[in-house]
Amino acid sequence: MNPATLLVKKKNTRQLLEYLFNNGETSRVALAKAMDLSTATVTNLVTELMEQGLVYESRQESSAAGRKTHLLTFSKDIAYVITCSLIEIEEDYIRISLTDLCGNVLKEDGFHGNFYVSDTHTEVHLITEIISMIRSFMNTLSPSETAKICGIGICIGGMVDSSQLISVPTMNWRNLNLVTPLHSTFQVPVYAEGVTRIKALYELRWLDPSEKNVIYLNLSTGIGLVHFFNGKMIRGAYGIAGEIGHMSMNPDGPKCYCGNTGCFEQYCGMLRIMKKVGDILPQLDPSDRLYELVVKGKRPLTPKLVFQAFNEGSLAVYQQMHDVSRYLGAGLASIQNIYDPDKIVLSGYVDGEDDQVIRSAIIEARYRMVNRFGGEIKVTRAHLKPEQTTVAIAMFVASRYLDELTK
Repeated sequence: MNPATLLVKKKNTRQLLEYLFNNGETSRVALAKAMDLSTATVTNLVTELMEQGLVYESRQESSAAGRKTHLLTFSKDIAYVITCSLIEIEEDYIRISLTDLCGNVLKEDGFHGNFYVSDTHTEVHLITEIISMIRSFMNTLSPSETAKICGIGICIGGMVDSSQLISVPTMNWRNLNLVTPLHSTFQVPVYAEGVTRIKALYELRWLDPSEKNVIYLNLSTGIGLVHFFNGKMIRGAYGIAGEIGHMSMNPDGPKCYCGNTGCFEQYCGMLRIMKKVGDILPQLDPSDRLYELVVKGKRPLTPKLVFQAFNEGSLAVYQQMHDVSRYLGAGLASIQNIYDPDKIVLSGYVDGEDDQVIRSAIIEARYRMVNRFGGEIKVTRAHLKPEQTTVAIAMFVASRYLDELTK
């Protein structure tokens, strides 16, 4: 086979796997139509993939002509992924899971530790501790499960540059190389990426081909942004594009950990919202709904509880969320003015309970847009729920596993 033909075959094989991976059960005819290939070409590719165990015929389905159609399915159990969610390290906690290639959790555990880098707790101490946690988790796996691990995915609530160096300013991580020590220890591919990008890549499967210019905005502990253009992620010269959380909203605002003042995160990041609410909690009127839920109810203060109090009439939380909506609206207007996107996909704070805040922010954005009379801001909610990050990490690693198989 000549090099050009081989290259085309590899590209078609990768696209076929991606289609099955994203869409589930599909017939050969439907695959051929979706990929704009002949049925014979698809059949040949499928035959090879079935021999490799990557695809199997899951069941038969009756067609309109009365003939049986064999449906094809991606073999999600052919390999496993270790996912490490390090987005809760501010709470001294990481979650480690074993999943199949589609993110279904097979085993999971959580570990507490010291993740702050200091003179007495160096980067070496930190890396050693994380390795120890992963090793402890892997020791609970059976030999057959361990043998099927195809990679480790590290999800960071911070920045990961093009060299896979990690920065988490809140925990004093500065250009930390976590990937190389983990790869050396466990002898499997290791991939690190920021939580916003991992979640945004998951959302790619729902983008319409006609949507060429899309913004993904992640509201969580901080605030992150991903810009998709023609279906490709814009990474920037150094791989850190999208740090909109440190766009200055007020030059005289509060000092941010990044060294700037009045950053977007200081007004709309969940970490900052929780701090503000926590500071006012002891001074609240005992009849305030938040006081009743947390103090009288003896429950820990969580984002879910804050939004519950807001939706149930807490005046203290209402004032905080009113301010959040105004600044978030200003941020959305700036995004719309700068990128003029086909749409903004927004991942919110707490699934199903932050709708009022988001709606208010969109109304605020309309007033602030340059083209507010002739244009419209289109905001849709993300498909991935805030608590489903493990699924996104697993599918992020799985995609790279498929890249390696077909390169």
